[in-house]
Amino acid sequence: MNTKTVGRNDPCPCGSGLQYKRCCREKDRAEQSARDRARSIAERERQEAARQAAREALDESYALDSASNAVIDLVHAGKLDQAEQAARALLEQYPEVPDGHERLAMVYEARGDQRQAGECYGKVIEMIRSRPGEFDPEYERYLLEKLEQAAAAN
Repeated sequence: MNTKTVGRNDPCPCGSGLQYKRCCREKDRAEQSARDRARSIAERERQEAARQAAREALDESYALDSASNAVIDLVHAGKLDQAEQAARALLEQYPEVPDGHERLAMVYEARGDQRQAGECYGKVIEMIRSRPGEFDPEYERYLLEKLEQAAAAN
């Protein structure tokens, strides 16, 4: 029942012949209150789920950054076999992000294999071009420079 359209002294819409206030008003109010509580609980649950999803995304982002930076550290330390393994693990674990291909390109560059480095940079460029607006245009320019450098070294 909608209490806004029925006045408290009006006849009850249920047809009992009583005034609304003496018949169905309290039942209708209780039902409305229950609906309001259910909506409130659902909204709190939705907000908590959104907060949890944001926490999980942040944790995943930290894990990705850590794994990606570990490859860079290994390359700088000259541990290229370990760096390659870590880059391949990065590719496997995070196939939707360009880090794995870019880090693998770094490994190939460190080994002097410009052809394979160029192939990896090309894959990163394809990846970011397939998702317009998601990546900074400067990133693509940087990758194009790396691709040109690799091609010039061949």
